Parts: sequence; C-alpha cells; structure tokens
Amino acid sequence: MKKFVSLLLSAVIIASMVPLAVSASAFSAFAAEVSSVQTAEPDDVQETTAATEETTEPATVAPTTAAPTTKPVITPAAPKTFTVRETAKDYIILKWDKVADATSYIISRADENDKGNMGSYSVIKIIDDMEVTAYKNTANITAGKVYKYKIEAERVDGGTTTKSSSKTLTTMTKPEDVSKVKVAKRTADSITIQWSKSKAATNYVIQKSSEDAKGKFSEYKTIKTAKSTTTKLKNTGLKAGYIYKYKVMVKRTKGAVSNTSEGKTVKGVVSPAAPKKLINKKSTTTAIKIQWSKVEKATKYEVYRKAAKEKYKKLATTASTTYTDRKIVTGKNYKYKVRAYRTVDKKKYYGAAIALKTSSAVASVKGVTVKTYLRRGLFSWDAIGNASGYEISVRKANGQWLQKATTPYRNYLTGKLKLNKTYTYRIRSYKTVNGNKVYGKAKTFNVTATSDTAYGKTVSGTWVEVCTETQTMYMYVNNKLYLTTPVITGYFYDSARKTTPGYHHVISKKSPATLTGPTWSVGVSYWLGFTSDGQGIHDATWQHGDFGKELYKLSGRGSHGCVNTPTAAVAKIFAKAYVGMPVIVY
Repeated sequence: MKKFVSLLLSAVIIASMVPLAVSASAFSAFAAEVSSVQTAEPDDVQETTAATEETTEPATVAPTTAAPTTKPVITPAAPKTFTVRETAKDYIILKWDKVADATSYIISRADENDKGNMGSYSVIKIIDDMEVTAYKNTANITAGKVYKYKIEAERVDGGTTTKSSSKTLTTMTKPEDVSKVKVAKRTADSITIQWSKSKAATNYVIQKSSEDAKGKFSEYKTIKTAKSTTTKLKNTGLKAGYIYKYKVMVKRTKGAVSNTSEGKTVKGVVSPAAPKKLINKKSTTTAIKIQWSKVEKATKYEVYRKAAKEKYKKLATTASTTYTDRKIVTGKNYKYKVRAYRTVDKKKYYGAAIALKTSSAVASVKGVTVKTYLRRGLFSWDAIGNASGYEISVRKANGQWLQKATTPYRNYLTGKLKLNKTYTYRIRSYKTVNGNKVYGKAKTFNVTATSDTAYGKTVSGTWVEVCTETQTMYMYVNNKLYLTTPVITGYFYDSARKTTPGYHHVISKKSPATLTGPTWSVGVSYWLGFTSDGQGIHDATWQHGDFGKELYKLSGRGSHGCVNTPTAAVAKIFAKAYVGMPVIVY
C-alpha cells in the first residue's frame, strides 16, 4: 500500500507541472492506463522506496467496452447483359458481364421437346471461377432446336447465401444442312441448282459467290430466300464461261428466334459462249484455213468437219483461234463446226458450236484469150468445174484492184479503152458457199487497144455494136453511149442459125413488120434489117422479157440469126436508127 501511495504522489507532482488547461483529462487517461496495466500484470510490479505524500485515493474507473457490430448482407446484381456469342448445330456459347460481388454463377436451361413445346428449367452448370464470363454448352444439344437459358449470380458469405435476379435468353442451334446440292442445268447465261428437302426448314437461304475476270471470287451474298416447298433455283443473267459458287442453307424460325445451317455448297460453271464469228480465212486448192473469234474463259476449242452425206468428224483440239485443214479436195464443199470448252476440276464444260459452210478453192482460170473491137477488150476463158462465177478486176494507178464485174459466164467485154494505153486485168474464179465467196488463184494479163476500128473500119457518129459472146448490144449516138441492153442472138450450136459477125449496115427499117421463114410468120413492132439474108434487130415478145445470159445456147431460145431485143430497148434504138447506120457484130 505504501508503494501505491508513493506512486500516486509522484503522479500528482508531475501533473502539477503540466499546463492547467489539460491536466485533468490527461490525468484521467493516465489513471485508466495504469489501472489497465495493473489488471493485466499485478504480480510483476516491484516495490520502490521514495518520499511520499498522502493524498486522497481517487475513485476506481471501470474500463470501456464497445457495443457489438451487425455485418450487412450483400445481394449480388444480375449480369448487365446475357447473350449468345456463337451457335453451331452441336453447341451454344453463352456470354455475360462479370458481377463484382458474386462468388458463383448458376446457369439453367429449358429444352424444346419433339412436339415443339418448352420444358422446365434445370441447372446445367455452376461456375465458381469469377474470371470466367462465357460457357460452351455441348451436352445433350440437338441441331435446329430451341433452348432457353437463365443465369443467376450467387454470393456465399459465411453462412449466408444470396442470389441475384435472373437474366434469360432464348436461342436456337443451327439446323442440319440439306443432304445434297447439285447443278441441275446450265446454259450460256444461267445455272439451275437443286437440293434435297429438309424437314426442319422454314425457308432456304441461297447465297452466291462470283468469279471475276482474274479468277478471284467474291464473298458469298444472299440472292434468294426460298419457301420450304422449293428445292430448285434458276439463276439467270450470268456470264458465259464463268464459275459461280452456290451455298444452300436451311433456315428454321420458331417464334422470335431463328437460325440457319452452315450451308452446303456446289460449284457451277456457265457454258462457254459460242464463237461469235467463224470465217474462211483462206482457201487454196489444197487447204482451207478457218478462223474464229476468241471466247472468254475458254480453255481450248474443238474443230469438226463434214462433207456432203458424211457425219461430223473431229479434226483437232487447239488453244489457237485458227485451224488449217490440209486434207481436202479441190473445189469441194465442206461444213466446219467449232466449239469452245472450259476445264474446271478436270471436267470439260462445252459451249454451243458455230458452223460454217465453205469450200476449197476452185482451179485458177486458164485459156484466157483477148480480142479488141472498137477500143473494147473482149476476154474469154476456159470453164472451171465447180466454179460459181468469175470476178474481173482492173489494176488502178495506186496498185489496188478495182472490181469491174462478176459473171457466171466465160466472157467479159470491157468499156471503151484509151488508145495505146496498157491496162492490167485479172480474172479469178470463185465459188459461193453460204453467201461467201471462195476464190481460186487469179489469172493476170495486159490489154492494149491499138486501133479505133472494127474489121479494119473506123466508126463514128451513131452506130450499134452487138457482142454475141456476152449477148449485149450497145448503141452510140453522136459518139456517146446511148443505150445498153441484153439480147438473144442466133443459136450457138447451129452454124446456119448463128448471127453473122462483121461490119454491117441497116438496110431496112420498118414498124410494124412481118417476119416470115420456112416454118414461121410473125409480126413485130420494130424491124431493122442489116443483112441481105434476113438478119435484123427486132422485138421478140415470145422471149417473155428474158434476154441475155446464155439463152442463145438453148435451141428453143436462140434465134435464126436475128438479134432479139426487149421491146422498150428496140423502140429507143429504132427512134435513133437510120438506113445505112453501121451495125457491128463480133
């Protein structure tokens, strides 16, 4: 007790040294601390000796005890979003936002049954890793079915468990693809695809990827959403020879949710176009060279040929746009056919063929003879077998050829030539096949008119010329050409009926007149006799308006020596003619 009093007195003395404003409170705190220490360790305090001073022992202060605290209960919030990140026919991936106060996530699912009704929710997964915010559901998943999901955030704190409100979503797995897709038909601008029917389909979504000129493909784009009853689509407006890829997807819709399958694809190749042009580039008597226009996207071309009463035979497969056929017969007709194809995945896709009727060249002209009458050149030549006709041209000063005439006959009479000027002519045979001419080798020769006479006589003023070879009559009035007309002269194969060549004059002029002979007596409107044995120029209605050509070589059409002339032409000649007018027959 003495020790306690001594300590207390020391405390009082020390306290008296502290400023008066705080001494009382500091003292109380100190007293309490001391009391505590004491209570905690009473036997360890040693007794010390010191001068003391009795003081009144203060009252004992009881230690302060804090009131117990109640811990708050935390309920986690529901995830802000709950979505489907990905679906397939055999899984669904869910995605949600992280919840700060949660210790786990509870995922439940309700399934669509075979009748299309939804079942009850059942817990399928509890996730206690709070860093996980996605879940891939693969168990008991069926393609093309509807599933409802529910997610709740849960918190376990000591013995207390709380849950958030739930977030839900409805989704669907991808349906199964159709079992088969194929190209049913193709043309030069369309592809028709066909697919097997799906029981799950509400619709079919058809997409297309197109090839460009460089062979690259575009992204798939939807071109049609078809009804569930449709299993065929014709896609038109396509480019010939190009590749198109198609994807058919099964789409199922149930209420507000739908999904489409991954899609089944097929590759379609549009048939290449037929060449736009096929021509006979060159024909000789031993070869035919054909040429055609290039076909876009064509890999190669096939060339076929046939002759009359034959079937087509393939001659060649070539990447070129020309082909020379060397196994031909001179002047023979042939028909060629060319078609393009494109090879894709080792398969050939053929376009339509283009055909050409043509011929090898006929033989070149031979046996050309040249005569001149009154500054005209008269050409004749040997007949060419299989020739359709002959082309006569004259060379111009610049070296180019100017076509003067085509004729099916073997003669040609030029216009008036300049005296002593040399002209270069060519004659070439041709054969017309399918409206096109195939030429033989040309025969070239020179002509010079050295005299302005006929049968040694000069002619001027008004006269008539009759060319029996060309069956043509000319009338000149005042030295100018007045009229040209076809005629029919004496029968070619009977010398007694031929029109007599030579320098004649009109010896009689009558209108009308009666012509008599051993077996005939006919009236004519115009008569210009020029020989003493009864040959003359007159109209001939019995020729039915058909003159010229080589009708004089027919016994029933050739005259008995007269020059049968169309009525309108002979009327004009008669009006200008006079007795004594020269008539030159050659």
